[in-house]
Amino acid sequence: MKLNDLLRGIKVKEVFGNTNVEIESLSQNTSKIGKNCLFFCYKGVKFDGYDYIDFAQKNGAVAIVADKMIETNLPLILVNNTRKTMPKICNRFYKNILRKVKLIGVTGTNGKTTTASLMFQILNNSGQKAGFIGTGKIEYDGKIFEQNLTTPDTVDFFKLLVDMVKANVKYVVMEVSAHALDLNKLYGLKFEVGIFSNLSQDHLDYFKTMGKYAICKLKFLKKRYCKHCVINTDDKYGEMFAKISNSDVATYGIEKPAKNFAIDLNLCLTNSSFIANIFDHIFEINTNLLCKFNVYNELSAMVCAKILDIEDDVIVKTLQNVKKIEGRMNFYMLKNGAVAVIDFAHTPEALESVLSSLKNLAKKKIICVFGCGGDRDKLKRSKMGRLASVYADYVFVTSDNPRSEDPLKIIADITDGIYLQNFEIEQNRTRAIEKAILFSKKDDVILIAGKGAEKYQEILGVKYNYCDENVLKRYMLK
Repeated sequence: MKLNDLLRGIKVKEVFGNTNVEIESLSQNTSKIGKNCLFFCYKGVKFDGYDYIDFAQKNGAVAIVADKMIETNLPLILVNNTRKTMPKICNRFYKNILRKVKLIGVTGTNGKTTTASLMFQILNNSGQKAGFIGTGKIEYDGKIFEQNLTTPDTVDFFKLLVDMVKANVKYVVMEVSAHALDLNKLYGLKFEVGIFSNLSQDHLDYFKTMGKYAICKLKFLKKRYCKHCVINTDDKYGEMFAKISNSDVATYGIEKPAKNFAIDLNLCLTNSSFIANIFDHIFEINTNLLCKFNVYNELSAMVCAKILDIEDDVIVKTLQNVKKIEGRMNFYMLKNGAVAVIDFAHTPEALESVLSSLKNLAKKKIICVFGCGGDRDKLKRSKMGRLASVYADYVFVTSDNPRSEDPLKIIADITDGIYLQNFEIEQNRTRAIEKAILFSKKDDVILIAGKGAEKYQEILGVKYNYCDENVLKRYMLK
Protein backbone atom coordinates (compact mmCIF):
# COMPACT_ATOMS: atom_id res chain seq x y z
CA MET A 1 0.00 0.00 0.00
CA LYS A 2 1.25 3.48 -0.87
CA LEU A 3 2.01 5.67 2.16
CA ASN A 4 -0.27 8.46 0.90
CA ASP A 5 -3.18 5.96 0.68
CA LEU A 6 -2.35 4.65 4.14
CA LEU A 7 -2.57 8.16 5.60
CA ARG A 8 -5.81 9.16 3.89
CA GLY A 9 -8.32 10.34 6.52
CA ILE A 10 -5.81 10.07 9.39
CA LYS A 11 -5.10 13.29 11.28
CA VAL A 12 -1.46 14.39 11.05
CA LYS A 13 0.31 17.65 11.91
CA GLU A 14 2.64 17.82 8.92
CA VAL A 15 4.17 15.64 6.23
CA PHE A 16 7.75 15.98 5.03
CA GLY A 17 9.10 14.22 1.95
CA ASN A 18 7.59 12.06 -0.74
CA THR A 19 4.68 9.90 0.47
CA ASN A 20 4.39 8.05 -2.82
CA VAL A 21 6.39 5.15 -1.37
CA GLU A 22 5.27 1.56 -1.03
CA ILE A 23 4.70 0.30 2.53
CA GLU A 24 4.89 -3.47 2.92
CA SER A 25 5.25 -3.76 6.70
CA LEU A 26 4.82 -1.87 9.98
CA SER A 27 6.98 -1.86 13.09
CA GLN A 28 7.42 -0.08 16.41
CA ASN A 29 10.39 -2.27 17.33
CA THR A 30 13.71 -1.98 15.51
CA SER A 31 14.35 -5.69 16.02
CA LYS A 32 11.25 -6.39 13.90
CA ILE A 33 11.85 -4.09 10.92
CA GLY A 34 10.62 -5.68 7.70
CA LYS A 35 10.95 -4.85 4.03
CA ASN A 36 9.72 -1.38 3.01
CA CYS A 37 8.72 -0.69 6.60
CA LEU A 38 6.84 2.22 8.15
CA PHE A 39 8.55 2.76 11.50
CA PHE A 40 6.59 4.21 14.44
CA CYS A 41 8.90 6.29 16.61
CA TYR A 42 8.23 7.35 20.21
CA LYS A 43 9.89 7.50 23.60
CA GLY A 44 9.07 4.35 25.55
CA VAL A 45 9.34 3.45 29.23
CA LYS A 46 12.75 1.78 28.86
CA PHE A 47 13.89 2.66 25.34
CA ASP A 48 13.71 5.78 23.20
CA GLY A 49 12.85 5.00 19.58
CA TYR A 50 14.44 8.26 18.50
CA ASP A 51 17.84 6.76 19.34
CA TYR A 52 17.31 4.00 16.76
CA ILE A 53 16.18 5.87 13.64
CA ASP A 54 19.42 5.24 11.73
CA PHE A 55 19.29 1.57 12.68
CA ALA A 56 15.68 1.35 11.48
CA GLN A 57 16.59 2.93 8.13
CA LYS A 58 19.54 0.58 7.60
CA ASN A 59 17.26 -2.41 8.23
CA GLY A 60 14.41 -1.54 5.89
CA ALA A 61 12.45 1.46 7.17
CA VAL A 62 11.34 3.69 4.27
CA ALA A 63 9.24 6.20 6.25
CA ILE A 64 8.78 7.33 9.85
CA VAL A 65 5.83 8.35 12.00
CA ALA A 66 6.99 10.54 14.91
CA ASP A 67 5.61 13.03 17.41
CA LYS A 68 8.61 15.37 17.40
CA MET A 69 10.78 16.84 14.66
CA ILE A 70 13.82 14.80 13.69
CA GLU A 71 16.54 15.02 11.06
CA THR A 72 16.08 12.29 8.49
CA ASN A 73 16.16 11.87 4.72
CA LEU A 74 13.17 9.52 4.91
CA PRO A 75 9.56 10.71 4.52
CA LEU A 76 8.45 11.94 7.96
CA ILE A 77 4.86 11.94 9.20
CA LEU A 78 4.62 14.30 12.16
CA VAL A 79 1.67 13.58 14.49
CA ASN A 80 0.50 14.75 17.92
CA ASN A 81 0.94 11.34 19.54
CA THR A 82 2.58 8.38 17.82
CA ARG A 83 1.00 5.78 20.10
CA LYS A 84 -2.52 7.13 19.53
CA THR A 85 -2.00 7.32 15.76
CA MET A 86 -0.50 3.84 15.50
CA PRO A 87 -3.75 1.79 15.92
CA LYS A 88 -5.51 3.86 13.25
CA ILE A 89 -2.72 3.26 10.72
CA CYS A 90 -2.50 -0.41 11.66
CA ASN A 91 -6.22 -0.89 11.15
CA ARG A 92 -6.03 0.83 7.75
CA PHE A 93 -2.97 -1.20 6.69
CA TYR A 94 -4.67 -4.47 7.71
CA LYS A 95 -7.85 -3.62 5.77
CA ASN A 96 -10.10 -2.64 8.68
CA ILE A 97 -9.40 -5.85 10.54
CA LEU A 98 -11.23 -4.54 13.63
CA ARG A 99 -14.55 -4.87 11.78
CA LYS A 100 -14.01 -8.61 11.44
CA VAL A 101 -13.78 -9.53 15.14
CA LYS A 102 -15.54 -8.65 18.37
CA LEU A 103 -13.29 -7.80 21.31
CA ILE A 104 -13.92 -8.81 24.92
CA GLY A 105 -11.59 -7.07 27.40
CA VAL A 106 -10.92 -7.96 31.04
CA THR A 107 -9.21 -5.48 33.34
CA GLY A 108 -8.51 -5.33 37.08
CA THR A 109 -5.71 -6.12 39.50
CA ASN A 110 -6.59 -9.77 40.13
CA GLY A 111 -8.66 -12.35 38.27
CA LYS A 112 -8.04 -11.21 34.69
CA THR A 113 -6.56 -14.47 33.44
CA THR A 114 -9.20 -16.71 35.03
CA THR A 115 -12.10 -14.56 33.83
CA ALA A 116 -10.71 -14.26 30.30
CA SER A 117 -10.06 -18.01 30.20
CA LEU A 118 -13.64 -18.73 31.27
CA MET A 119 -15.02 -16.47 28.54
CA PHE A 120 -12.70 -18.09 26.00
CA GLN A 121 -14.03 -21.53 26.96
CA ILE A 122 -17.68 -20.43 27.03
CA LEU A 123 -17.46 -18.85 23.57
CA ASN A 124 -15.75 -21.85 22.01
CA ASN A 125 -18.28 -24.21 23.61
CA SER A 126 -21.10 -22.08 22.17
CA GLY A 127 -19.79 -22.63 18.65
CA GLN A 128 -18.31 -19.14 18.39
CA LYS A 129 -14.67 -19.55 17.49
CA ALA A 130 -12.62 -17.47 19.94
CA GLY A 131 -9.03 -16.41 20.52
CA PHE A 132 -7.32 -15.70 23.85
CA ILE A 133 -4.64 -13.09 24.58
CA GLY A 134 -3.41 -12.97 28.15
CA THR A 135 -0.67 -13.32 30.73
CA GLY A 136 1.88 -15.80 29.48
CA LYS A 137 0.09 -17.10 26.40
CA ILE A 138 -1.92 -16.59 23.23
CA GLU A 139 -4.33 -19.33 22.15
CA TYR A 140 -6.58 -19.84 19.13
CA ASP A 141 -7.47 -22.51 16.59
CA GLY A 142 -5.85 -25.21 18.74
CA LYS A 143 -2.51 -23.37 18.80
CA ILE A 144 -0.77 -21.97 21.88
CA PHE A 145 2.06 -19.43 21.86
CA GLU A 146 3.99 -17.99 24.79
CA GLN A 147 4.13 -14.23 25.21
CA ASN A 148 5.89 -11.91 27.63
CA LEU A 149 3.39 -9.05 27.88
CA THR A 150 -0.14 -9.24 29.29
CA THR A 151 -1.33 -6.97 26.47
CA PRO A 152 0.79 -7.11 23.28
CA ASP A 153 2.31 -4.03 21.69
CA THR A 154 0.06 -2.39 19.11
CA VAL A 155 1.64 -3.64 15.86
CA ASP A 156 2.03 -7.17 17.24
CA PHE A 157 -1.62 -7.08 18.34
CA PHE A 158 -2.86 -6.20 14.85
CA LYS A 159 -0.67 -8.85 13.24
CA LEU A 160 -2.16 -11.33 15.67
CA LEU A 161 -5.69 -10.26 14.75
CA VAL A 162 -4.90 -10.90 11.09
CA ASP A 163 -3.80 -14.47 11.86
CA MET A 164 -6.85 -15.05 14.04
CA VAL A 165 -9.24 -13.83 11.35
CA LYS A 166 -7.56 -16.16 8.84
CA ALA A 167 -8.40 -18.96 11.29
CA ASN A 168 -12.06 -17.81 11.34
CA VAL A 169 -11.90 -16.43 14.88
CA LYS A 170 -14.97 -14.26 15.58
CA TYR A 171 -14.30 -13.18 19.18
CA VAL A 172 -11.02 -12.19 20.80
CA VAL A 173 -10.94 -12.34 24.60
CA MET A 174 -8.02 -10.43 26.04
CA GLU A 175 -6.57 -9.17 29.28
CA VAL A 176 -6.24 -5.40 29.33
CA SER A 177 -3.40 -4.24 31.56
CA ALA A 178 -3.19 -0.84 33.21
CA HIS A 179 0.16 -0.24 31.52
CA ALA A 180 -1.41 -0.88 28.11
CA LEU A 181 -4.16 1.63 28.86
CA ASP A 182 -1.75 4.26 30.16
CA LEU A 183 0.52 3.84 27.13
CA ASN A 184 -2.45 4.05 24.73
CA LYS A 185 -1.69 0.64 23.20
CA LEU A 186 -5.41 0.10 22.59
CA TYR A 187 -6.37 3.66 21.75
CA GLY A 188 -9.26 3.81 19.30
CA LEU A 189 -10.30 0.18 19.74
CA LYS A 190 -13.94 -0.55 20.62
CA PHE A 191 -14.74 -3.54 22.81
CA GLU A 192 -18.10 -5.28 22.70
CA VAL A 193 -17.79 -5.98 26.44
CA GLY A 194 -15.33 -4.76 29.05
CA ILE A 195 -15.12 -6.57 32.40
CA PHE A 196 -13.76 -5.00 35.61
CA SER A 197 -12.80 -7.44 38.39
CA ASN A 198 -11.26 -5.41 41.23
CA LEU A 199 -8.57 -2.88 42.09
CA SER A 200 -5.96 -3.19 44.82
CA GLN A 201 -2.34 -2.22 45.39
CA ASP A 202 -0.04 -3.13 42.52
CA HIS A 203 2.21 -1.37 39.99
CA LEU A 204 2.83 1.63 42.24
CA ASP A 205 6.41 1.60 41.01
CA TYR A 206 4.87 2.87 37.76
CA PHE A 207 1.68 4.73 38.77
CA LYS A 208 3.02 6.10 42.10
CA THR A 209 -0.45 6.49 43.64
CA MET A 210 -3.63 4.39 43.82
CA GLY A 211 -5.54 7.39 42.46
CA LYS A 212 -3.55 7.43 39.21
CA TYR A 213 -3.83 3.64 38.95
CA ALA A 214 -7.63 3.85 39.40
CA ILE A 215 -8.05 6.66 36.85
CA CYS A 216 -6.19 4.55 34.31
CA LYS A 217 -8.57 1.61 34.83
CA LEU A 218 -11.61 3.87 34.75
CA LYS A 219 -10.86 5.21 31.29
CA PHE A 220 -11.36 1.69 29.89
CA LEU A 221 -14.88 1.56 31.37
CA LYS A 222 -16.20 4.38 29.19
CA LYS A 223 -18.03 4.52 25.85
CA ARG A 224 -14.75 5.39 24.11
CA TYR A 225 -13.56 1.83 24.73
CA CYS A 226 -16.54 -0.36 25.69
CA LYS A 227 -20.08 -0.77 24.41
CA HIS A 228 -21.05 -2.78 27.53
CA CYS A 229 -19.29 -2.85 30.93
CA VAL A 230 -19.53 -5.63 33.52
CA ILE A 231 -18.44 -4.24 36.89
CA ASN A 232 -17.89 -5.83 40.32
CA THR A 233 -19.62 -3.47 42.76
CA ASP A 234 -18.47 -5.41 45.84
CA ASP A 235 -15.13 -3.75 45.06
CA LYS A 236 -15.04 -0.16 46.37
CA TYR A 237 -13.52 1.13 43.14
CA GLY A 238 -15.96 -0.89 41.07
CA GLU A 239 -18.87 0.61 43.00
CA MET A 240 -17.58 4.07 42.10
CA PHE A 241 -16.78 3.15 38.48
CA ALA A 242 -20.32 1.80 37.92
CA LYS A 243 -21.74 5.21 38.88
CA ILE A 244 -19.29 7.20 36.77
CA SER A 245 -19.16 5.09 33.59
CA ASN A 246 -21.14 6.43 30.63
CA SER A 247 -21.24 2.98 29.03
CA ASP A 248 -24.04 0.41 29.37
CA VAL A 249 -23.23 -1.03 32.83
CA ALA A 250 -24.18 -4.42 34.26
CA THR A 251 -23.16 -4.89 37.90
CA TYR A 252 -22.36 -8.11 39.75
CA GLY A 253 -21.53 -9.05 43.32
CA ILE A 254 -22.05 -11.28 46.32
CA GLU A 255 -22.02 -9.02 49.38
CA LYS A 256 -23.75 -5.84 48.18
CA PRO A 257 -26.88 -5.28 46.05
CA ALA A 258 -26.15 -5.79 42.34
CA LYS A 259 -28.14 -6.57 39.22
CA ASN A 260 -26.42 -9.97 38.98
CA PHE A 261 -25.42 -11.92 42.06
CA ALA A 262 -24.60 -15.27 43.69
CA ILE A 263 -26.11 -16.81 46.84
CA ASP A 264 -25.83 -20.08 48.78
CA LEU A 265 -22.09 -20.46 48.28
CA ASN A 266 -20.76 -23.87 49.32
CA LEU A 267 -16.97 -23.94 49.16
CA CYS A 268 -14.59 -26.82 49.91
CA LEU A 269 -11.18 -28.14 48.86
CA THR A 270 -12.56 -30.30 46.04
CA ASN A 271 -15.31 -28.21 44.45
CA SER A 272 -17.60 -25.20 44.80
CA SER A 273 -21.31 -24.66 44.28
CA PHE A 274 -23.58 -21.63 44.27
CA ILE A 275 -26.79 -20.26 42.81
CA ALA A 276 -26.52 -17.28 40.48
CA ASN A 277 -29.11 -14.82 39.23
CA ILE A 278 -27.94 -13.39 35.91
CA PHE A 279 -30.41 -10.99 34.29
CA ASP A 280 -33.17 -12.95 36.10
CA HIS A 281 -31.95 -16.28 34.70
CA ILE A 282 -31.31 -18.70 37.60
CA PHE A 283 -28.24 -20.93 37.43
CA GLU A 284 -27.22 -23.76 39.75
CA ILE A 285 -23.45 -24.07 39.43
CA ASN A 286 -21.18 -26.90 40.57
CA THR A 287 -17.58 -26.35 39.54
CA ASN A 288 -14.00 -27.47 40.14
CA LEU A 289 -12.96 -23.81 40.52
CA LEU A 290 -12.30 -23.22 44.19
CA CYS A 291 -12.65 -20.30 46.61
CA LYS A 292 -14.91 -17.28 46.80
CA PHE A 293 -12.78 -15.09 44.53
CA ASN A 294 -13.41 -17.55 41.70
CA VAL A 295 -17.15 -17.15 42.21
CA TYR A 296 -16.62 -13.49 41.32
CA ASN A 297 -14.69 -14.53 38.21
CA GLU A 298 -17.46 -16.92 37.21
CA LEU A 299 -20.16 -14.32 37.81
CA SER A 300 -18.45 -11.79 35.55
CA ALA A 301 -18.05 -14.37 32.79
CA MET A 302 -21.70 -15.40 33.11
CA VAL A 303 -22.88 -11.78 32.84
CA CYS A 304 -20.69 -11.22 29.80
CA ALA A 305 -21.94 -14.44 28.22
CA LYS A 306 -25.58 -13.41 28.62
CA ILE A 307 -24.85 -9.98 27.12
CA LEU A 308 -23.55 -11.94 24.11
CA ASP A 309 -26.78 -14.02 24.07
CA ILE A 310 -25.08 -17.32 24.85
CA GLU A 311 -27.44 -20.12 25.88
CA ASP A 312 -27.78 -20.92 29.59
CA ASP A 313 -26.94 -24.61 29.18
CA VAL A 314 -23.63 -23.76 27.45
CA ILE A 315 -22.65 -21.54 30.38
CA VAL A 316 -23.56 -24.17 32.97
CA LYS A 317 -21.79 -27.02 31.16
CA THR A 318 -18.65 -24.94 30.70
CA LEU A 319 -18.46 -23.97 34.38
CA GLN A 320 -19.13 -27.57 35.42
CA ASN A 321 -16.24 -28.77 33.26
CA VAL A 322 -13.71 -25.94 33.39
CA LYS A 323 -10.42 -26.85 31.76
CA LYS A 324 -7.36 -26.29 33.92
CA ILE A 325 -6.30 -22.64 34.01
CA GLU A 326 -2.53 -22.86 34.32
CA GLY A 327 -1.09 -21.36 37.48
CA ARG A 328 -4.45 -20.37 38.94
CA MET A 329 -5.44 -22.37 42.04
CA ASN A 330 -3.95 -25.60 40.67
CA PHE A 331 -4.15 -28.39 43.27
CA TYR A 332 -1.73 -31.33 43.59
CA MET A 333 -2.04 -34.32 45.95
CA LEU A 334 1.33 -35.19 47.47
CA LYS A 335 2.63 -38.59 48.52
CA ASN A 336 2.70 -37.58 52.19
CA GLY A 337 -1.04 -36.77 52.17
CA ALA A 338 -0.61 -33.00 52.03
CA VAL A 339 -2.05 -30.82 49.26
CA ALA A 340 0.02 -28.31 47.28
CA VAL A 341 -1.59 -25.32 45.60
CA ILE A 342 0.12 -23.21 42.93
CA ASP A 343 -1.36 -19.77 42.38
CA PHE A 344 -0.21 -16.57 40.68
CA ALA A 345 -1.18 -14.43 43.72
CA HIS A 346 1.41 -11.65 43.65
CA THR A 347 -0.40 -8.72 45.26
CA PRO A 348 -1.37 -8.20 48.91
CA GLU A 349 -5.08 -8.57 48.17
CA ALA A 350 -4.62 -11.71 46.07
CA LEU A 351 -2.37 -13.37 48.65
CA GLU A 352 -4.77 -12.52 51.47
CA SER A 353 -7.74 -13.78 49.46
CA VAL A 354 -6.12 -17.11 48.65
CA LEU A 355 -4.74 -17.70 52.14
CA SER A 356 -7.97 -16.73 53.91
CA SER A 357 -9.94 -19.04 51.60
CA LEU A 358 -7.55 -21.93 52.20
CA LYS A 359 -7.62 -21.24 55.95
CA ASN A 360 -11.37 -21.81 55.94
CA LEU A 361 -11.10 -24.98 53.87
CA ALA A 362 -7.98 -26.73 55.19
CA LYS A 363 -8.23 -29.47 57.80
CA LYS A 364 -4.83 -28.72 59.36
CA LYS A 365 -1.90 -26.34 58.81
CA ILE A 366 -1.40 -23.79 56.03
CA ILE A 367 2.18 -23.48 54.82
CA CYS A 368 3.05 -20.64 52.45
CA VAL A 369 6.00 -20.34 50.06
CA PHE A 370 6.34 -16.97 48.33
CA GLY A 371 8.60 -14.10 47.32
CA CYS A 372 8.18 -10.76 45.52
CA GLY A 373 9.40 -9.65 42.12
CA GLY A 374 12.29 -7.25 41.72
CA ASP A 375 12.05 -3.87 39.96
CA ARG A 376 8.39 -3.66 40.91
CA ASP A 377 6.26 -2.05 43.62
CA LYS A 378 8.43 -2.25 46.75
CA LEU A 379 5.72 -0.95 49.09
CA LYS A 380 3.70 -4.16 48.82
CA ARG A 381 6.51 -6.43 50.03
CA SER A 382 6.21 -5.85 53.78
CA LYS A 383 2.40 -6.00 53.51
CA MET A 384 2.60 -9.39 51.83
CA GLY A 385 5.03 -10.61 54.47
CA ARG A 386 2.66 -9.56 57.25
CA LEU A 387 -0.38 -11.12 55.55
CA ALA A 388 1.43 -14.40 54.89
CA SER A 389 2.54 -14.73 58.51
CA VAL A 390 -0.93 -13.87 59.85
CA TYR A 391 -2.91 -16.25 57.65
CA ALA A 392 -0.40 -19.11 57.30
CA ASP A 393 0.85 -21.29 60.13
CA TYR A 394 4.36 -21.24 58.68
CA VAL A 395 6.02 -19.26 55.89
CA PHE A 396 9.04 -19.93 53.71
CA VAL A 397 10.15 -16.57 52.32
CA THR A 398 12.02 -17.11 49.07
CA SER A 399 12.91 -15.58 45.72
CA ASP A 400 10.48 -14.83 42.89
CA ASN A 401 11.84 -12.99 39.83
CA PRO A 402 14.50 -10.76 41.40
CA ARG A 403 15.33 -9.24 38.01
CA SER A 404 18.05 -6.63 38.59
CA GLU A 405 17.65 -6.46 42.37
CA ASP A 406 19.52 -8.34 45.09
CA PRO A 407 17.22 -11.25 46.10
CA LEU A 408 18.25 -10.93 49.75
CA LYS A 409 17.27 -7.24 49.76
CA ILE A 410 13.82 -8.15 48.43
CA ILE A 411 13.50 -10.85 51.09
CA ALA A 412 14.54 -8.34 53.77
CA ASP A 413 11.79 -5.98 52.58
CA ILE A 414 9.28 -8.83 52.93
CA THR A 415 10.41 -9.88 56.40
CA ASP A 416 10.27 -6.27 57.62
CA GLY A 417 6.51 -6.74 57.73
CA ILE A 418 6.55 -10.01 59.67
CA TYR A 419 6.17 -9.63 63.44
CA LEU A 420 5.55 -13.31 64.25
CA GLN A 421 8.28 -15.94 64.52
CA ASN A 422 6.59 -18.39 62.14
CA PHE A 423 8.87 -18.02 59.13
CA GLU A 424 12.25 -18.89 57.73
CA ILE A 425 14.26 -17.62 54.78
CA GLU A 426 15.33 -19.86 51.91
CA GLN A 427 16.51 -17.82 48.95
CA ASN A 428 16.60 -20.78 46.54
CA ARG A 429 12.98 -21.27 45.42
CA THR A 430 13.36 -24.95 44.62
CA ARG A 431 14.79 -25.67 48.05
CA ALA A 432 12.11 -23.54 49.70
CA ILE A 433 9.35 -25.64 48.10
CA GLU A 434 11.14 -28.87 49.02
CA LYS A 435 11.55 -27.68 52.63
CA ALA A 436 7.83 -26.83 52.76
CA ILE A 437 6.94 -30.32 51.56
CA LEU A 438 9.24 -31.98 54.10
CA PHE A 439 7.77 -29.72 56.81
CA SER A 440 4.19 -30.68 55.86
CA LYS A 441 2.09 -33.60 57.10
CA LYS A 442 -1.12 -35.31 56.03
CA ASP A 443 -4.02 -32.87 55.41
CA ASP A 444 -1.77 -29.80 55.47
CA VAL A 445 -2.04 -27.34 52.58
CA ILE A 446 1.04 -25.77 50.97
CA LEU A 447 0.42 -22.57 49.01
CA ILE A 448 3.16 -21.79 46.46
CA ALA A 449 2.38 -18.24 45.42
CA GLY A 450 3.57 -15.57 43.03
CA LYS A 451 4.77 -17.26 39.84
CA GLY A 452 1.83 -19.41 38.80
CA ALA A 453 2.47 -21.03 35.42
CA GLU A 454 5.64 -19.07 34.62
CA LYS A 455 8.32 -21.25 33.03
CA TYR A 456 11.28 -19.11 34.00
CA GLN A 457 12.98 -17.24 36.82
CA GLU A 458 14.48 -13.89 35.80
CA ILE A 459 17.79 -13.03 37.46
CA LEU A 460 20.00 -10.13 36.34
CA GLY A 461 18.41 -9.95 32.89
CA VAL A 462 18.61 -13.70 32.22
CA LYS A 463 15.54 -15.94 32.17
CA TYR A 464 16.46 -19.38 33.54
CA ASN A 465 14.23 -22.39 32.98
CA TYR A 466 12.13 -22.84 36.09
CA CYS A 467 8.59 -23.97 36.93
CA ASP A 468 6.98 -24.44 40.36
CA GLU A 469 5.01 -27.45 39.09
CA ASN A 470 8.18 -29.22 37.97
CA VAL A 471 9.57 -28.97 41.50
CA LEU A 472 6.46 -30.72 42.82
CA LYS A 473 6.49 -33.62 40.37
CA ARG A 474 8.62 -36.10 42.32
CA TYR A 475 6.53 -35.48 45.45
CA MET A 476 3.14 -35.91 43.75
CA LEU A 477 0.85 -38.93 43.78
CA LYS A 478 0.74 -40.59 40.37
